[in-house]
Amino acid sequence: MDRYRRISELMKGFRQSGQVFFPATVESVEGATCTVKIDGLSISDVRLKATATKTANQILLTPAVGSDVLIGSFSGDFSNLFVLTADVIDTVEITCNGQNLMQLLSQWLQALAQAQVITPTGTGTFDPATIATFTQLENLFKMMFK
Repeated sequence: MDRYRRISELMKGFRQSGQVFFPATVESVEGATCTVKIDGLSISDVRLKATATKTANQILLTPAVGSDVLIGSFSGDFSNLFVLTADVIDTVEITCNGQNLMQLLSQWLQALAQAQVITPTGTGTFDPATIATFTQLENLFKMMFK
């Protein structure tokens, strides 16, 4: 049995009123799509959002490799599959009005680390421990956000 026929047969078992929702496991992530495994069969090009359109306002949740996901298809077949939800999220990309949240946070923390502080005794900078904390925060945000 060829691959597409096998996918179609698998999905018939999940079909309810023309819409299909079924569990899968993430094998790999390729940008805004992923490859999932369902009943031993690998399916590529599964979208991480309902649409493939990139807009100035979006949230992209990237599931961790090996995590369980719920896959959906509004057409009831194997074309245009997308991830509805994931057990474990690896990264989050938030863009609003064309501005990427992680880039803004990174710029803000870098600017803060370079800021001069004016005190009654003169002008100075943050102590090295505070700057190290800013850097650590930036790295933690980079682990969460993309």
